[in-house]
Amino acid sequence: MSDDNLELIQAARCEDLIYSQISDLTVVGDFERKVIDTIKGIGAHLLEGSRGVGKSMLLRQAEIEMDRDFLEHRKLGVYISFKTSTLLEGVTVGQRDAFQAWVGAKILEGLHEKLLTLDLISDENIIDPYHEIFGIKSPKTTKIYLQEKIHNLQKLATASNKEELVHQIGNNFLDKVNDITSLLETVKDISSQFNLSKIVFLFDEAAHTFIPKQQEIFFEIYKLLHGEKIAVKAAVYPSITSYGRNFEIGQDAILVSMDRFDHSIEGRNANRELFRNMLLKRIPQSISLKKKIFSKGHVLDLCTYLSTGNPRAFLHLLNRSLEKAEQLMEGFSERAVILAAQEFVDKELLPYHNNLAKRLPKYSYHVKLGINLLINYLIIELKNKNSSQKKNNDQSAFFTVGRDTSPHLSLALNILCYSGILANKGTIAVPGNKTGNRYMVHLALMVTEKAFSITDVAEAIKLLNVRYTKNFQGNNKEFDKYLSNLKEASEQCVKCSMDLPPSAKFCPECGAKVEMIPIVSALLDEPVDSLSISDKIKARIKSNFPLVRDILDASLDDLKLIPYIKERRSIMIKNAAEEFISG
Repeated sequence: MSDDNLELIQAARCEDLIYSQISDLTVVGDFERKVIDTIKGIGAHLLEGSRGVGKSMLLRQAEIEMDRDFLEHRKLGVYISFKTSTLLEGVTVGQRDAFQAWVGAKILEGLHEKLLTLDLISDENIIDPYHEIFGIKSPKTTKIYLQEKIHNLQKLATASNKEELVHQIGNNFLDKVNDITSLLETVKDISSQFNLSKIVFLFDEAAHTFIPKQQEIFFEIYKLLHGEKIAVKAAVYPSITSYGRNFEIGQDAILVSMDRFDHSIEGRNANRELFRNMLLKRIPQSISLKKKIFSKGHVLDLCTYLSTGNPRAFLHLLNRSLEKAEQLMEGFSERAVILAAQEFVDKELLPYHNNLAKRLPKYSYHVKLGINLLINYLIIELKNKNSSQKKNNDQSAFFTVGRDTSPHLSLALNILCYSGILANKGTIAVPGNKTGNRYMVHLALMVTEKAFSITDVAEAIKLLNVRYTKNFQGNNKEFDKYLSNLKEASEQCVKCSMDLPPSAKFCPECGAKVEMIPIVSALLDEPVDSLSISDKIKARIKSNFPLVRDILDASLDDLKLIPYIKERRSIMIKNAAEEFISG
């Protein structure tokens, strides 16, 4: 099958698409419409979900709808991505944090770019709204000026000529973008000058980084920006985002869950319709691929179920299933999907989680604890429960753990939610008049571990019953075996050898400062095999660009010199590398 026919179903990230394609390819069901309307509305909201659930797509779709209706509602949607923020880890400019200056500059750039896009300042006779800040009258000159400053800030991370770069950026510029109060006044002035009813900032990737200090800086800015005619929305990962001491979920922002998986008939049908419509938009009508896939509706449904409600996982499973079908020479089949699910788990889901040990050096043992506990104990217990004699054929992928469990165990489970292996389904009552957190295991992993007692996987998933849950007490003795390994491997203070709690900044015993180890260097030196792109594309690029840093340093034109790598695939490769370092 020609690779060209698969381009749009291989473009699994929102960033792989150009602006005009996003609206064409976005499918809006009831769930998506509710989220989009929330994004466009007043207030502060956090879209919470693991990678691939569609946070970026819905943020961009909300932006597109606000652009389309701007003349009627005067509501300005400003999308800003911070996906390369990891490059600024630990970088300072004098006494300033380079990340905070970079965020301020990105906000000003994003707002200015939107004014240009909507032709509000396109006329060169109009004085640039930032004239008083930067002394530049031409809007187009201001655009170039901001782009250059942001680029130089990003280069500070790896540059050998740091002093020269700081001089080029300029202390005057740094003072202005680092001052959040001044930034807020500038945004308010823009709102008044252009008679805007609302400015809605759509922040993407800001809280996906694994650097708590950056997250805390961002959410301080986020909190200060919000109010009056300014609304703020941000995409966040579940469970381990560091909001800082001055930010409270529920008070400073409302959480919007992006978990769209519902095991009920209604939920399965909604996902089935959503993913089929998504696929129809991505397959050209003139090719045989549509017939090949849709003639096997039950196989397509299985792909949908095993994605566990994640659109990117669905596209990855579908692509792998089509590759397996060609290898097996038996067409698009259930066997191809099951093999694809196993490969998805082995090459994407588990490696992504295990690599968190490198990204989260302070949590590395929690990363290992969580996956070892899940594979070697929790899923085995679920398998035993599914195989036990019962009046009906109910199946389970759900378990609860009492809220009185060890904080270390809770953190390990939360990291599994971050990587998408688990989904936190909320707090429920458990035996003993207590409460516990209910989790759901990714269905592709359940199938790979053969945890259902029914061989027909699609039928097993239809028999899922959320009330048929395996309950574990918080003080379960089996947990102690895994927690003892964590205790033995605990990070220790270099001064007094005291065991350090997770994310400690100072030793609780002697007060010594805990040195933070930058993660970006190690990530840049990872092989391209670590990127979330197809094996075929990896094979084509690795001889020329063996490391992640090689991809980031290369231009799109450099990548397009590789055979079969054209415009779309070069963008996909770049996006995969940027996503890899951002988390």
